[in-house]
Amino acid sequence: MSQRFIRKDVLEKVRTLSAFDYLRNYAPDLLVKNGRTDYYHRDHDSLHFSNGKWYWWSQGKGGTSALDYLIIVEGYEFKDACNYLSELMNVSAPVTTYYHPKPIKSFELPIKDKNNDLVISYLCEVRKIDKGIVDDFISKGMIYQSANFKNAVFVGYDKDKPAYAFKRSIFKNFKLDHAGSNKAFSFNYTNTNSNELHVFEAAIDLLSYMTLLKMDEIDYTEFNYLSLAGASDKIAAKNEADMPIALNAFLERNPNIQIIVFHLDNDEVGRGATQKIMMIARCNYQCFDNHPVNFKDVNEELVSIKI
Repeated sequence: MSQRFIRKDVLEKVRTLSAFDYLRNYAPDLLVKNGRTDYYHRDHDSLHFSNGKWYWWSQGKGGTSALDYLIIVEGYEFKDACNYLSELMNVSAPVTTYYHPKPIKSFELPIKDKNNDLVISYLCEVRKIDKGIVDDFISKGMIYQSANFKNAVFVGYDKDKPAYAFKRSIFKNFKLDHAGSNKAFSFNYTNTNSNELHVFEAAIDLLSYMTLLKMDEIDYTEFNYLSLAGASDKIAAKNEADMPIALNAFLERNPNIQIIVFHLDNDEVGRGATQKIMMIARCNYQCFDNHPVNFKDVNEELVSIKI
């Protein structure tokens, strides 16, 4: 029965129901599994649910409760949403999800090799990246050679602590985030005095662009740079616009950014991801699509010039 005013006890009761438990109990067909503990909404694939919380990336809105979900996503009026949830819960009490606290385990980088000779040779001789740039990142602990497989490891930091590592084989087509990596701290170069961010699919493209700038006698240290570490495939496959975790987190950490220049791959995936990201980002930033025109990616462009 609809009420003119919402009693305090009713409001407290409906606020205990999370959006995830609302869907799991009363509209399970709308939940699509997207990993071990993550889900997305069947009708809004940029609306994600994880650890009791939800976030609608295409709208930049999120929350926890079913009440907020009904109001923001489904368009309910506050009173109607309260009454609807109260009646549902009275008819059929929901089964609620208990979230076990995740054990806190410090992130550990792959073991470093005794030198970086093979990785330096690969990046500089095969990929044609400027040695001074490679040496600079090595000196900062952001690039090194792993001991076991001689992978090139690209490291991202949470302040002064490693929080992310991307492993790239120098012998075969193997590339993967290291276990426990936090994509919010993907490989990047930060200049807090700059309002311009350049975004790439991979660390090698990022370093290649720096090299191209240096070849044109432009000071590459004047800008910010970010690798999305392979997020483009998933973004391009979605129906709605989506913001990669790495980019969203970088922008939150760096409120000085006003301009974003995208250098994603010149293929269907890269161009599609660029357009979807820009649909969201252009609300708050000047955005430019500067993908390579005559080459698949930035590194291919660099290699063609240096041959």
